[in-house]
Amino acid sequence: MKKKIWIAISLVIAIGVAAGLWIWIVKFEQEKPVIQILPDKLYLGQKLDVQVTDEKSGVAEVRVEAFQKGNTVILWQEKIPKGTKKIEKTISLRPLPAGLKDGDTEIKVFARDHSWNWGNPVTLTKKFMIDTHPPQINVLGGLHYINQGGTGFITYQTSEETPLSGVQVGEKLFPGYLEEKNQYLVFFTLGYELVKESTIYAVAEDQAGNKGKVSFRLIPKAKKFKADKIQLTDSFLKNIIPYFTERNPNLRGSLIDIFLAINRQQREADHQEIRKICQETSPKPLWSGVFLRLPNSKPMALFAEQRSYWYNGQEVDRQVHLGIDLASLAQSPIPAANSGRVVFAGPLGIYGNTVIIDHGCGLFSMYAHLSSLKTEIKKEVQKGDIIGHTGSTGLAGGDHLHFSMLVHGVFVNPIEWWDEHWIRDNVEKKRELIR
Repeated sequence: MKKKIWIAISLVIAIGVAAGLWIWIVKFEQEKPVIQILPDKLYLGQKLDVQVTDEKSGVAEVRVEAFQKGNTVILWQEKIPKGTKKIEKTISLRPLPAGLKDGDTEIKVFARDHSWNWGNPVTLTKKFMIDTHPPQINVLGGLHYINQGGTGFITYQTSEETPLSGVQVGEKLFPGYLEEKNQYLVFFTLGYELVKESTIYAVAEDQAGNKGKVSFRLIPKAKKFKADKIQLTDSFLKNIIPYFTERNPNLRGSLIDIFLAINRQQREADHQEIRKICQETSPKPLWSGVFLRLPNSKPMALFAEQRSYWYNGQEVDRQVHLGIDLASLAQSPIPAANSGRVVFAGPLGIYGNTVIIDHGCGLFSMYAHLSSLKTEIKKEVQKGDIIGHTGSTGLAGGDHLHFSMLVHGVFVNPIEWWDEHWIRDNVEKKRELIR
């Protein structure tokens, strides 16, 4: 009987000790909450993000304060109910809370958890610079002209360092590139459609996220583009379609159905790929002088040519030709139009074997339908280096070079870049304003 009593007593004691240990470890846990303050940079922008995490007893209290020249401003404080392991808060700083102004400030976040030892307290302090003034932008030069479908170029100064700036055309930003201290250059385009209602500004955003913008005198010049009617024949379709069905067995149906899939979906997929390729560019111009044209060649189709496709007496499709077709002798050597770095060399859908060269600051040249490639990705090329030979790969009816120029993935008229006077008046003279 005594043995059983002692066993029972021992069991009660063990349970009590285990319970006490559990309470001590779980309820009186010593681990402090974890605080994160964003942004993780010197300048404090339009908002402050605070995150507090406590995976054990949960977050109980958070207080965010700003200290500036002896003043204390409470930005946020809250008691948190039990069971909250993580809390996130975005504190708006525009307009600035009363008591704060531009200049050095210190942000302190205090947090406490629900531990039974009166809560584990923790404090995180971080120094910031408050800046609420947007950068000022000065577009250099007087009047700025741009041809429909052509390239625009400006240089500008900002009143402070701006990690992001450029020309905003509608929803698209053409980024600027630093030339000298707080002095930038930027290529842009309105596109061949020339939507005059588009809002066009020089814009800049400083390190604190303040955004400035200014309009400038841009005079668009309308251009007329040729229209071309292309008759599709069964012999033509039978000649070009195998190139695509060999690469994509999912292309099925009649000859005209396959052609339309290529001319529409494949074309759009190729243009998306080209825009992706043109996202990475050198921050400095890699080119100089006039761009070369394929020697001894004749233009067979022009930029922004409005093409209608007809089959068996009916119009079946419409597309826009975004380059210039140049014909010379079959398999003629193709010189790099200007110095740069090869960013693509290989098959590219309707364009067949293609080379794309980055000339810096968002300017690219493209060479399509090649019979052979004589260069490779990442290779530095000089103006005049042979990069391949003309051919009829992709959606081409005969041996020729499809040559394009692009600004940040947007096709522009190549003719301007073959014109020494245009380059001098529209690019080189403007660059001289910031040298």
